[in-house]
Amino acid sequence: MPLSTLSGDLYSESLRITQHVNIIIPDKSDDFWSTIDDEVRVLYLLHGLGANADEWTRFSMIEAYAKIYDLAVVMPDGNRSFYENAPSGPRYLEWVSQELPAIIHAWFNLPSDREHTFIAGESMGGYGALSIGLENPGAYGGIVALSPVTDPTILASDFSELFFGAAEQAAVFGSQGPSKADSIVAKAEQSVKQNGAGAIPRIIQMVGADDPFAPHVRSTAEELTSLGIENSYSSWPGRHDFLFWNEAIERSIRMLCEVE
Repeated sequence: MPLSTLSGDLYSESLRITQHVNIIIPDKSDDFWSTIDDEVRVLYLLHGLGANADEWTRFSMIEAYAKIYDLAVVMPDGNRSFYENAPSGPRYLEWVSQELPAIIHAWFNLPSDREHTFIAGESMGGYGALSIGLENPGAYGGIVALSPVTDPTILASDFSELFFGAAEQAAVFGSQGPSKADSIVAKAEQSVKQNGAGAIPRIIQMVGADDPFAPHVRSTAEELTSLGIENSYSSWPGRHDFLFWNEAIERSIRMLCEVE
C-alpha cells in the first residue's frame, strides 16, 4: 500500500460546514521497520481543546507509529465541541462516529468492522473518544483516553478560564451548562444499562502523575471497573502535554494491537 499523508476539506451534513481532516495511510517503505505488517487497522485520533486536526502530526510521532503498527490514522477537526451533538447546533458525535467513517470506508476502502477500528484522543479528545465509544460500542474494538476530561462539571468549575464563559458551556452541553449526566461515569452507566458491560470495548486510560486530571482519571477507572467494564489505568511521571502523550499513544497502540 503506498504511503499517503492526506490533508483536505470536505463538507459535513452533520455539521453543515466544510471540515478539515488529516489522514495517514501506512506504506511499504524502509523508513521504519514494521512490527505489524499483516492487515491495516483504522485509528480515529481526536485532538484536545484549543487545537485542531494538525495537532497530532505536529507534536507527536504518529506518522511513524502508523507505519510501524500498520495503522491508518484519521484525525478530524473537532473545534471546541467536546465531540458532542450540540443541543441547537453542529452534531460532532454524529460526524465522528457515523458520517466520517462512512466516507473513509467509501473513499479509501479501509476496514470498518469493529475488530479493525479504534478510537483515541487526548484531553478533550479523550473525553470525545470515551463518549463516542460508549455511545457506539459495536463500532470500536478499543478506546484510548489519554489525560481525558472525565467530568465537564469539574472542568467548568476548576478550569473555567478554558471556556468563553457560561454561554459557550450552554452551547455545547445545554442551557444549564454541563451536568453530572455528561460525565464519563454517567455515560458508562447508561451504556451498560442499554448494551451490557460485555458489549463495551476495552478502555485504556493513561495520565501523567503530575497532571491535575490524574485523580479524576483514576477514580473514573475505578468506577468503570465497578460497572464490569474491561479497562486499564496507567500513570507515570508526566504532565498534561505531548511529551507524555507521544509515549502514551505508542503504548496504547501496542496494547490495542496486542503487541504487549
